[in-house]
Amino acid sequence: MKDLLQAKDAALRWLKPTTRGIMKSFRSGIAVELKADRSPVTLADRTAEEYLRKCITREFPDHGIIGEEFGEEHAEREWVWTVDPIDGTRSFIQGLPLFATLISLLRHGEPVMGIICLPALQETAWAVKGQGAFCGNSRLQVSSHETLQGATLGIADVYCFRKTKRLGLVQNLHQQAELVRTYPDAFGHLMAVRGAVDAMVDPLAYIWDYAPCKILVEEAGGAFANFSGKKGSIQEGTALAGNPKLVKRLQQLIARGK
Repeated sequence: MKDLLQAKDAALRWLKPTTRGIMKSFRSGIAVELKADRSPVTLADRTAEEYLRKCITREFPDHGIIGEEFGEEHAEREWVWTVDPIDGTRSFIQGLPLFATLISLLRHGEPVMGIICLPALQETAWAVKGQGAFCGNSRLQVSSHETLQGATLGIADVYCFRKTKRLGLVQNLHQQAELVRTYPDAFGHLMAVRGAVDAMVDPLAYIWDYAPCKILVEEAGGAFANFSGKKGSIQEGTALAGNPKLVKRLQQLIARGK
């Protein structure tokens, strides 16, 4: 596929009816079900993903799809879309406006285009490989702050650290950084992309969560890394995103804590 900007424009076009539908259900008392892993899901999640899958299949029939609610379809192909219709379903259910709709396009398993849309906040950011990261007409840039001392950090919900047995890391972050705030899910990653926080620390998420976050932070001049190693995999399950030198220092802090 030659024109990634064309793919980005198509995805932004699909997002308009998708987010309209999601917002109709927001703060409306929508019914909640529990999936096999005990995480919540709503009809809005499923309806939005079904629509996005239909759009992808219609306009890019030779591409694969990986979605949170309906799994993989031709995920072995060169070009694969990832979809998370409502990232932060718990926020959505509670009436908190910090949920997101996430879309990315992978080539050979690596994100080359990504979108984070915050429907309730009417904010949409996108990035295309080699083209930068943008929100509207504004180019996004990560923070220039490079040290843990004086840093403002975003972290995932504490239950994510508890589930992955990393509560000690939360304590270490509070001891060393200037300010640590819980900015969950893609919202926290986008705050790192735009430099509102110096880095995001996320111990638990999946490929459809991390794919758009990785391309966005990298195109904003930042780094995306796992808690250990050098690859920065979107499938490994952990993520550090933000100023590159600070991300490296966070990796060192995590390594010392083991």
